[in-house]
Amino acid sequence: METAVPDVPVRPEPIDAMTVIKGVVERVPKALEAAGVDEVPPSGTLATAVRRAVLDEFRTRAQFVGRLAEIDALLWSRARDSREAVEGAMTAHLRELRLLRVTEPEESDRFVVTEGEGDAFELLSPAYVDELTGKVILAGQLRRVAGLASTKWGEEA
Repeated sequence: METAVPDVPVRPEPIDAMTVIKGVVERVPKALEAAGVDEVPPSGTLATAVRRAVLDEFRTRAQFVGRLAEIDALLWSRARDSREAVEGAMTAHLRELRLLRVTEPEESDRFVVTEGEGDAFELLSPAYVDELTGKVILAGQLRRVAGLASTKWGEEA
C-alpha cells in the first residue's frame, strides 16, 4: 500500500552577498568578451563595482523585507484593535516609505474601473504611488455607481 506524500515546497538555499559577488565577477569578463566589448575593465575595478551593486541590492532587500515584517507583525498584534489604530499605523509606515495611498477617485489614471454603471465612482481599493518616482505601485479599483457623490474607501454607501 502506497501513501501519497503531499508536495512540499522546496526551500531554496540561502544566498549570501559574497557568493553572488564572486560568481558575477568570474562571469562578467567572459560575457563582455562574448558581447564584443573591446576593453574589459581590470578585475579589481570590476570586483569593486560588482561588490557595491550587490551589497546595495542586499541592503535594499533587507530594508524592504524588514518593513514588510513590521507591517505584518503590526497587523497580527493589532488584529483585535480598532480599524482606526491599524489604519493609522499603516499610514505612518507608508509615509516613512514615501508611498502615497490615493483614495480620491477623481485621480482616475491611478485606478481601474472594475464594474458598475453610473457617473460616480465607489472606491473599492486605494491606489499606491511611489512619491519619489511618481510611479503607480499598485492601481486602485473603482466601481461605477449612480449618483453624484463618490464613496471613499471604508465608508458605507
